[in-house]
Amino acid sequence: MEHKQPRMFGKYVPAFSWHSHISNFLATIVQEAPLLHVCAGPSSKFGDVRIDRHVAPQPPGAIADWTALPFRDDSFAAVFADPPWNLGQMKSCADFCHEALRVAPIAYVMAPWLWVERRARRTAIWVREFPGVNVPILIVRYERKNKDQIALPMRG
Repeated sequence: MEHKQPRMFGKYVPAFSWHSHISNFLATIVQEAPLLHVCAGPSSKFGDVRIDRHVAPQPPGAIADWTALPFRDDSFAAVFADPPWNLGQMKSCADFCHEALRVAPIAYVMAPWLWVERRARRTAIWVREFPGVNVPILIVRYERKNKDQIALPMRG
């Protein structure tokens, strides 16, 4: 008798979800308002406005590219993103950081890597620790170095 496994092609399964501890921690460290939450997904209520590239986020929100945010310069006090954590997203995450610091003077990024840019500084870093050996997940707070500068020009 042959045992057949159900096909799983193209099916999405939960890989990471925020629980109340993460939400509570973020609420204590991210104090700026109004806050734009980028890569918000369909169910997050974190932030004053939410953007996601692939799914409609909770209102007020929109589907938009995180590297070309549909907002004017300095529209928000801060931007928060929890982008995809695969290596293929590193370049777009760097592009996002430039864009985030165009629409706000402060950006928070939750990811397993640091963004380094001479015109922005890291002002705080938190690391999530798990027992054993693992890749740390960082929450990094970035600020424009020149507070009077509205946007960081893209490197060309």
